[in-house]
Amino acid sequence: MQENKKLLAIYAYVDDVIQAIEKMKAEKIAVENVYTPARNDEVEEALGMRPSPVRRFVLFGGLFGVISGFVLATYTAAQWKFIVWGKPQIPRIPYVVISFEFCILFAILAGLAGLLILSRMPRLSTPAHYDARFTVDRFGILLTCPPARNEAVRRLLHESGAEEIRDV
Repeated sequence: MQENKKLLAIYAYVDDVIQAIEKMKAEKIAVENVYTPARNDEVEEALGMRPSPVRRFVLFGGLFGVISGFVLATYTAAQWKFIVWGKPQIPRIPYVVISFEFCILFAILAGLAGLLILSRMPRLSTPAHYDARFTVDRFGILLTCPPARNEAVRRLLHESGAEEIRDV
């Protein structure tokens, strides 16, 4: 049994890329990756991408920050027994400020960590099939197709406006 082939199609226009993605979805061909010079909502919509999971990192970082800020303030008050004018030893209202500050701090740090983890940064090596033109003015689609459908997929990619198609 032959292995699936990977093809890299290079495009000049985003409309052609979107058209190619839709054709590949209709033909049940797996689109592995799309390279664009800048973020493009239309491409993300055509791929059916879900929202980024980085937001969960931010949420849990913020919750951890609120809890740790409140615990720090409570522990400090309990440790030093700083009682002012008969007020409660662990007042909740003043602790909102430190909890809020810790929430912001940990949400930012968790968001940054989530971004770096999920985007696999730093990337120590560039994939062999990557073309430097993708960072300037070209678009690329990396897809996997069975060897029996290779010619049909190449024809579809050419019809959708591919400037160049490479075997990877």
